[in-house]
Amino acid sequence: MYKLIYIILSLLVYSIAFGQGEQQLLKTHYSKPDQPGGIVLIKNGAAIKTAFTGLAHVEQEIPIAEESRFRMASVSKQFTAMAVYLLIQDGKISLEAPIREIFPELPLVCAPIRIKHLINHSSGLVDYENIIPKDQKTQLSDADVLEMIKNIDTVYFAAGTQFRYNNTAYCLMSLLVERISNQRYEIFCKERIFDKLDMQSAQISAPNTLENRAYGYKPTTEGFRFADQSITSATRGDGGVYISSRDFAKWIDKDNSLYTTQFFKDLETYSIEVKDGIHYGLGLFFTKSQDGQITMFHSGESTGFHNIFLFQPQQNKGLFLFTNRDDLKIATIFESLLQDHNLKISGIKEPLFMWLSKVYSGE
Repeated sequence: MYKLIYIILSLLVYSIAFGQGEQQLLKTHYSKPDQPGGIVLIKNGAAIKTAFTGLAHVEQEIPIAEESRFRMASVSKQFTAMAVYLLIQDGKISLEAPIREIFPELPLVCAPIRIKHLINHSSGLVDYENIIPKDQKTQLSDADVLEMIKNIDTVYFAAGTQFRYNNTAYCLMSLLVERISNQRYEIFCKERIFDKLDMQSAQISAPNTLENRAYGYKPTTEGFRFADQSITSATRGDGGVYISSRDFAKWIDKDNSLYTTQFFKDLETYSIEVKDGIHYGLGLFFTKSQDGQITMFHSGESTGFHNIFLFQPQQNKGLFLFTNRDDLKIATIFESLLQDHNLKISGIKEPLFMWLSKVYSGE
């Protein structure tokens, strides 16, 4: 009896300290409660703890909460990859299929590119963000991206020969899902991913129709200015998911029914090395220890939002930080979280967020 009481009290003390530690860390770096902030979630087995601070909407003085939906930016890519992967599991397409079978309007130079090359960023396609017209005023769609590249008869390199982070590929993947499934990409993801995992807050694009939204802000010398959307904020496949921390926790979980044994096999089989011993496959950066333990991670950067997460599926351990401010304090905060919870990635010698940011820019 006394032993049981001791265990319960110990767990209670741990839980209180756990929450206070993360809350204090956030408040130390995001010290002004009337500014945009962020939310931390820590998963340790079945235990989930959150901490949050700051405002989801500064002008309306709406605080960040567990149900606040954040724009995921490139953290969205794992959902795009999963949508394509589900069609592969359905037998409707193959990872080895040439992309010109789905997009015959692409030039002949794209003939060697396979679907697997889109998913692991080894396609060599020109990144649409480098060719946006200077006079572009309206937001781009995924269809606009296809239109922009369909007459470009050059690629960066031969498909499959190297890694180069590529947003064009993931915009094409959302269009691929539509052409193969005969459903709108948003509907396919809702029915096959979000509804299946009871992720009720998850939605793709359409930010003006969302309730409980965190809105994006950009730091200036005079404080933060509203910066929620840009001309690239309406594309879907490369970064269009909005989701709450509560629902994202259902996704990074070993009981996620979409994380099958075959998924993890294909994650490795169809991956490519990035650098520093890190690989990319199925919308995820990952590394694997000598004893077979996988660590998956990704970050997202867009106007007004910076996000990052890390997940170890075998141990069901993970943490993530979502913010509605695009400053770099996230790098220091996340590094502190990794250290506090004894999570690290061998081979990376700098803050993980900064390492990822350099990968995106090709450094």
